[in-house]
Amino acid sequence: MEAYQLSQEERQIITDAEWLLRKNEVIQKVYHLFGAMHEALAADPVISRFPGDGAQPAKISRGEQYLGLPWVVLDYPRVFGKDNIFACRTFFWWGRFFSTTLHMAGAGLEPYRAVLTGKQHQLAADGWYICVQEDPWQHHFEPVNYQPVADISSEQWEELVQNRSFVKLAKRFDVLTWGKMISNAVAVYAALLDMLSAGDGD
Repeated sequence: MEAYQLSQEERQIITDAEWLLRKNEVIQKVYHLFGAMHEALAADPVISRFPGDGAQPAKISRGEQYLGLPWVVLDYPRVFGKDNIFACRTFFWWGRFFSTTLHMAGAGLEPYRAVLTGKQHQLAADGWYICVQEDPWQHHFEPVNYQPVADISSEQWEELVQNRSFVKLAKRFDVLTWGKMISNAVAVYAALLDMLSAGDGD
């Protein structure tokens, strides 16, 4: 069959505008969800202290083709600079998951390297994942990108948090936790940022 020929399922899809209209409506609701999430995050006394100097306004972005699927991301709190990244990134990936990620690099990472070194056990117990590859802009949870902190050796952990140019810690939530995602995000970011601000080792 020629590459341009349609399957029976594809023929049905191109005659049905409703599913695409519904998809667009859902994406708009993600924007509303993330807008309300931003307000809740900003109201939290721990989260609102970060990232300190240079903090930038909240930003919601979207796209259609992250590994072929639509996505929306809320960056808050955030600072993105050439040599400074400190951002809480809440990601919606159509049909896959929500994720909460703390992305740190440069001046946004250096003050926390020592704290992170001593917090592996706590982060493992709390179910966090850590990025193990060189590309900081991937969001999927395949093992080449993220691995559970609990599965990382102490030697590898020290390498990841002390010597890499960036650190990304993330958690994943089912898309059907939609109604709980605001409280989920506030809880996980507040706990993680409080841990960093405490500055104590295990």
